[in-house]
Amino acid sequence: MNDSRGEDVLRMPVSELELIRARQRARARVMAWLLGGFVVLVFAISIVKMKLGHG
Repeated sequence: MNDSRGEDVLRMPVSELELIRARQRARARVMAWLLGGFVVLVFAISIVKMKLGHG
């Protein structure tokens, strides 16, 4: 099995794999927060537009 850099993932030390997974989890959390914030922003804009009668 190869990762995106073409290295053999099965030959990597466990500590390095754990570090990679931790970084992936951190990036996933950031993306989830950004996506959630975007959804809240669009929802809030929609509510304001409906209240102003522009929707």
